Amino acid sequence: MVLLSLLLCLIPPVSAADLTAQRTAFKQAWAAAQAGDLAKLTPYLNELADYPLYPYLRFAYLDSTLAQQPPGAVEAFLNEQADLPVAERLRRDWLAELAKQQDWSDFLAHYHDETDPLLRCGAVSAHLAGTDREDRDAWVVAAQHLWLLPRVQPTTCDAAFQYLNAHHRITNGMVMQRIQGALQARQYALARQLVPQLDAVDRPWARIWLTMAADRSEVLENMQVPDEPRYQLMLLNGIQLTARSDPQRARHLWSVLSQRYHFGIDDIRATQVLLALESAWHLQPDAAELLAQVRHYDDARVTEWRARIALRDAQWQNLLKILPNLGASANKPEWRYWKARALEATGRNDQAMAIYESLADGMDYYSFLAADRLNLTYTITQEASQPAEDVIAQLGTRDGLVRARELFYAGLYGYANAEWVAASAALSRPARCQTALLAQQWGWSGRAMQTLANAGCWGDLSISYPLAYESTLAPRAQKLGLDLPWIYGLIRSESVFRPDAVSAAGALGLMQLMPATGKRVAARLGLALDGHQALLDPDTNLAVGSTYLGHLLQRFNGSELLATAAYNAGPDRVLAWLPKTGSLSADAWVDSIPFPETRNYVRNVLSAAVIFDWRLHGRTERLSARLGQVRAPSAGSMSLPAAAQTTPAPTAASRSPSLPSALQ
Repeated sequence: MVLLSLLLCLIPPVSAADLTAQRTAFKQAWAAAQAGDLAKLTPYLNELADYPLYPYLRFAYLDSTLAQQPPGAVEAFLNEQADLPVAERLRRDWLAELAKQQDWSDFLAHYHDETDPLLRCGAVSAHLAGTDREDRDAWVVAAQHLWLLPRVQPTTCDAAFQYLNAHHRITNGMVMQRIQGALQARQYALARQLVPQLDAVDRPWARIWLTMAADRSEVLENMQVPDEPRYQLMLLNGIQLTARSDPQRARHLWSVLSQRYHFGIDDIRATQVLLALESAWHLQPDAAELLAQVRHYDDARVTEWRARIALRDAQWQNLLKILPNLGASANKPEWRYWKARALEATGRNDQAMAIYESLADGMDYYSFLAADRLNLTYTITQEASQPAEDVIAQLGTRDGLVRARELFYAGLYGYANAEWVAASAALSRPARCQTALLAQQWGWSGRAMQTLANAGCWGDLSISYPLAYESTLAPRAQKLGLDLPWIYGLIRSESVFRPDAVSAAGALGLMQLMPATGKRVAARLGLALDGHQALLDPDTNLAVGSTYLGHLLQRFNGSELLATAAYNAGPDRVLAWLPKTGSLSADAWVDSIPFPETRNYVRNVLSAAVIFDWRLHGRTERLSARLGQVRAPSAGSMSLPAAAQTTPAPTAASRSPSLPSALQ
């Protein structure tokens, strides 16, 4: 075949082409290979035969044409290029194609035991389709386990599920279990699809729960249901969902339902705790009272939020009583700082100053705040890197690192990162430190930062706080009236300077813009975005992101603190967190933000801005000056459209103190 002769055999090297020309040609060839367009790809092959990324063209073409490839073509690449990180991706994509074709023999020949749901489903289907009955029962159990998961499964599970149906291995109890899981996970479409499979006697329960999903008041307020565990679970779920948006209404409903139904003691306690915590998370006036009522239940979240409400309300004596109950957490910088604040506010200055002094010798949020309380100069330590030029030069010739460099220059950041990780895995720690300097030479700031941190190298602030994209950002910051260190602090916290960063919520690029926000702001700038992926282009992302940040700063009357919080959580939520009257100390406002993600994000952005200020100007603005005071909004001064929100609301789970911030 022409394909095999062109792509499976390396074309004899021609005279070395200019590297810049090869990079340009590779981008064109890569687009053709990804599109499976052999006619457009072929003219580039001779020119790129000796280019380090030539194997990637083979990978991209095979991956885009798997349905048309004979097994030998894929196997040849996997054997020849086993050390390339993309070989594993091609194998997995090929397995998915084999499963789609139900080519179970070839599938099992190349399958490894793995957790990918798509491939796991394929393996179960393959074994159930085989003739070996010796371990059939074990694979039936595996198929049942997959079927019970409360979500729609990949199509590679279809054959396994068809086997279960054909052999009557799905019981009514299993259907109930899966529906209940789907309802609790709010996978209502799946639950609705499964209802007809239930026995007739059990269908009313599922249908009532689905009714509650559409209109909670219809069930919680107007419907009497049997006092049975499965209906009680439905009612508890309704209370939980109501509490997320309206804790007061949820408490009223609970007062009625808890008298009408015989809930278990564990469910009663869990619901009481939830209602108290939701009141705290919504910063309601009676939160402290409700938390105090459940303080004897063994729940660390209750103690933490009793402390947060106390510091927000400046109840200093109460805070000092609560802090010892935090256990080991009381020794964290956050709570040591607040102990000092409470001691200072109650006249015990000597004890407070001693704690501040113990915190002030550092380069983090609470160190800076403590130094401000003492009016001390910040401790900013720059430990210069120690380049070994001969080692750096040798590392720069390694095949894997060369491929990583070329992929980075081509804008294929995900592939570049994979090559980098694979190439540096076996290096000693000192050698990995030198690769950080290599990445810095290439302008790959995000990779240099991560390598420096992971290898535990020098505290070189020029790498860990890089002034990347300065020629783009500095004039934009000046034009928009934005503080450049602040923008840098935000980028570092959002993406760690990774242009290809994509969050779980779908935020994109250096400044982590949500597509809808990016499209709206870009339109104001006269930029036509060619799809969401355009936001991964650094120049576009920085232009749109800095403009949006400027919009938020204007909306929040010049408060970097509030604009930072709004950039992460959305402006409407920030408005809801403001004091209703008067003012609030900014440090208390930050540490009573309901979402841990946003709380940590604000700390990280503004403390990083201090260090970027030092990097840019050799001096620092006080963190407390950046924070300012937080005041109740005057009428209409901060009104914002709901559409200005940049990120979806964090889930209930993300409010748990046990969940680390995604933006550390």
